[in-house]
Amino acid sequence: MKESQEKCVEVKDANQVVVREMLRYFYTGKIENLKDICTDLYELADRYMVDRLKAFCTLSLVEGVNMDNALEMYCFGRVKEIPSLVENAKRILIL
Repeated sequence: MKESQEKCVEVKDANQVVVREMLRYFYTGKIENLKDICTDLYELADRYMVDRLKAFCTLSLVEGVNMDNALEMYCFGRVKEIPSLVENAKRILIL
């Protein structure tokens, strides 16, 4: 593989901040400004099959659903097949 020979991985079509936070998570288990990048970070984790990071983002998304973002989170949860996010968003939308 090219990456193993060059000791470099090129991440295309991803925001630099999001990639940096994914790397921070790999090394420290922490993420800065998660609320601002959570959906993008979830998508990047999904693309690279980083299940623990997906779970971390899912928890943050579910806990962060509110009246202002419930519809967006419902749609995101449906597209990404995240039942807990869909259910939490539905509860708020029905209120």
